[in-house]
This record gives sequence, C-alpha cells and structure tokens, in this order.
Amino acid sequence: MNNFVVGFFMAWGNFLTLPCPYKRWDSEQKNMMLAFLPAVGAVAGLLWFVLGCVLLKLTFSPLISALVICFFIYAICGFMHMDGFMDVNDAIMSRRPLEDRLRILKDSTVGAFAVVTLIFLVLGMYVSTLSFFIKPMEISGLFPLLTIPVASRGTSGGCVLGFKPLETSQYLKDHEKPRQKYIKSVALMTFIYFLVILVIAIIVARPEGIIRLVVSTLGTACVTLLSCLYARHNLGGMNGDIAGYSICMGELGGMILAAMITV
Repeated sequence: MNNFVVGFFMAWGNFLTLPCPYKRWDSEQKNMMLAFLPAVGAVAGLLWFVLGCVLLKLTFSPLISALVICFFIYAICGFMHMDGFMDVNDAIMSRRPLEDRLRILKDSTVGAFAVVTLIFLVLGMYVSTLSFFIKPMEISGLFPLLTIPVASRGTSGGCVLGFKPLETSQYLKDHEKPRQKYIKSVALMTFIYFLVILVIAIIVARPEGIIRLVVSTLGTACVTLLSCLYARHNLGGMNGDIAGYSICMGELGGMILAAMITV
C-alpha cells in the first residue's frame, strides 16, 4: 500500500505545480509514478472544470475566459509538457539524420520549429476553448475538461511504460522491470474515471453534451497514441519529452473535437 501512496505523490510532485502534501522520492518507484499519471490528470481536470464553471457563471468576457482556461491547463503542470512538445518538434522537423535529431532533442536551445509549432498549439487551443464561452452554454458542456487531461496522460503514461525507451531516457533502467501490472493500472484507472464521468453526464446532460464528452475523450486518446507512435518512429524510442509532446497534441485534438460539437 505504501508503494501506491509514494507513487501517487511522486506523480503529484513531478507533474503538478500544486503544493505536494507528501514529498517523497523513491527511484525504484518510477513505474508506479507513471501508473498514477491518470490520477494527476484527474486532479488537473477537476480544477480545470471548476474554473470553467466559475468563469461561465460569472459571465466574464468569452475572450478572457478562454485565455484563462487555455493558460491554466499548461500552468497547472508547470509548462513541462509544453517543453517536451517544443523539443520533439525541433528534433523531428529538422529532418536530419537520427543521430542529429537525438542531439537536437536534448539541446536546451530553442529552435525556430519549436517556436512556430508552439504558436499554432496555443492558437489552436485558445480558439477551441473560446467555443466553450462564445455563446450561452450549460455547465454540462464543460464535461470534456474533466476527461481530456486524464485521457491524454493515461495514454501517454501507457506508452512510456509499454514502448522501449531511448538510451538517454530516465526510464530506461525501469523498463527492464516487469511492467504489465502498471500498464493495466493505467488502463483501469483511466477507464473507471471516464465511466464515472460518463454516468454523471448521462444523468444530467443533454444528448449533445454526452456526445461531446465521448467524442472528445476518445479523440484525445487516439491523437495522443498516434502522436506517440509518430514521434517514437522518428526518434527511435520513447522518453519523457515524447510523452509531453503527445499530451499536448492529444489535448489539442480533444479540444478541437469538443469545439466542433454544439451543445
């Protein structure tokens, strides 16, 4: 039981900027930490949803509300995943030999490809979020905010656990340990959480809201997985930067899909 507690708070301390109530690090529990990525997403998603409800009820300007919601999901994780997004784009879009791409991936210098793709990431996220506030909407229309961070983190966490890491990855040593139980934990945790939110949505939301929730959540998981596979193929393995890249891509995909469905 103690390993579960340590793993959860390791994930909290690493992937959330909220003050961690129990600071503990055990290098032998990195796989357990990854298994709790969906739980971290649940914390972020719950706060994201509550913030959206507050902004909706206070009837702030849609432009300001969208800016706050767009900023929050990146700020709550200390912009860590955005950093991975920039590094991966710099490496892949250089279109150089694999050895050079891996060198660029670890280079702390910000390249032009990172800047350009970051602009489109934030712009796409902002425009998608704006659709949540541009017209009067029920609170149930914000339900995707509860599940998108869980779907993206659950999928990327499963990819880090399941795929062979790069030689330079911090997860290389832990990949040699049995990982099936952690992968199953990620899948089970993500599925149960989604099922609970779906049941609540069926009770309180209109059919359009339920469709928006399901499509955006499944879309997030699919885009996250495809992004992981694409980056892994181009870089020869998996690491934390690729996980961050896929989380950003998955959340963007989920928000765009949610924006396309009127509630």
